[in-house]
Amino acid sequence: MDPIVNEPVRGSIGDTSALQLPGLEAMRRAVKGRAPTPPIHHLFGLQPTEVGLGTSTFAMPVTPWLEDSFGIIWGGIYGIVADAPIATALYTGLPPGKVVSTSELSINYLRPTTPESGQLVGRARSVYLGRSVGVSEATIEDARGRTMAHATTRCVIQDIPFDPGAELSGPNPPITAPPDPYLRNTPDDLKLDLSMWDEQRRIDVQRSLSRGERSGPIGNLTGMEFVHVKPGAVASTLPASPWFSAGGPAMYGGLLAWACDTALLGAVWTTLDASAVAPSLDLQVRFLRPVILDGSTLDITGEVVHSGRSIRVAQAEVTNAEGKTVAIASGSSLVVEGGMDRLAAGGRVEEIVRGTG
Repeated sequence: MDPIVNEPVRGSIGDTSALQLPGLEAMRRAVKGRAPTPPIHHLFGLQPTEVGLGTSTFAMPVTPWLEDSFGIIWGGIYGIVADAPIATALYTGLPPGKVVSTSELSINYLRPTTPESGQLVGRARSVYLGRSVGVSEATIEDARGRTMAHATTRCVIQDIPFDPGAELSGPNPPITAPPDPYLRNTPDDLKLDLSMWDEQRRIDVQRSLSRGERSGPIGNLTGMEFVHVKPGAVASTLPASPWFSAGGPAMYGGLLAWACDTALLGAVWTTLDASAVAPSLDLQVRFLRPVILDGSTLDITGEVVHSGRSIRVAQAEVTNAEGKTVAIASGSSLVVEGGMDRLAAGGRVEEIVRGTG
């Protein structure tokens, strides 16, 4: 299946008309559906639902497109949900002509997402807003109001030239054929049987998956692929697709955070025995330079730097087509022995990895 991000992009990119408004007023227009929607909304269903001075809330449905080849939704999804509200919570306190860009994102994973989660809701508040730097935090909840993760960020405040007399842009014309990607049914052949893990080392299974296959629905949604696997390390690629825009010309930080978490987790899993799983505990990403959405390829490497009996720590680096580093990340995972056997026997993910991402 051709990755969905190869389709013509939907949504608005580079619209600066809202810059003539204070951040709070611009966000209120977005919540009321009066502003253009960005591509990341059409891809994942992420949208603002509530806003106030210093606060912002976004929601995203939990769909089968978030699952890997074996039906598991890993913690990197929280980056996609968290980055928008924690940035816009700061944006609501800004005057016209200013924007915020994420420079650092840290997430602690508390519970795993499952199909029963229904939706993920990121609720953020501004902690500090200065002239050039802002700090905010967010909690992520599921449809039952359970806290799933906690995130903090540091953002840089920038001035953007704008036309104060420009006409405000309205909503995008609706496209229903085909529906937005997150609303579509996932093809059955994107899923694999958990028994594939039986009696095989994790690295052997990952090597077989890296031979021309993407990682399930989420891989076919985003186009991310593992291209090389060795003990303690993986190499993967991600297209710098316009679908990954949150309205601007650069990649949405939450999507890049998800990709880093996927590479980190992939590296850790190469070190596991046949019966173990290792869900993420936390993630820290530093964004070093913007990723321009020109369709080029990003290279993402993950490497285990500490392989303890219970805790594994990995680092990741993202480089653009010019070979320049655009982001670095680190994260830890908890080794759960026998976890895959319990999953294959029908065990619930949230029971097996309780208290982790």
